Amino acid sequence: MKIQELIAEILKNADWYAKKFNVDVDKEFAAMNLVKEIGQFAEARLINQGIAVKKLNDADAKDRMTQELTDIIALAIINADLYDIDIEKSLQEKWINKTGS
Repeated sequence: MKIQELIAEILKNADWYAKKFNVDVDKEFAAMNLVKEIGQFAEARLINQGIAVKKLNDADAKDRMTQELTDIIALAIINADLYDIDIEKSLQEKWINKTGS
């Protein structure tokens, strides 16, 4: 799947979520949920390192980190769309072109 297809599917899912839970996936919602997911990733990382109160086996800890990172990426894409940011272009300019790839 190409990045534009992935972005389209994520945005379609955001629309589905909004209808299912009767919420507005607006700038406020998207920004606050991105922050929430970053916090959940930080917690998952502490669990993965074995320094949190909650304990999980290695596979479950890695799965939790994976799920939280996935949420962060999806919410970053949703935020970019809400602010009319071409995230593909920005990634190309900021990360790819600077590395000489």
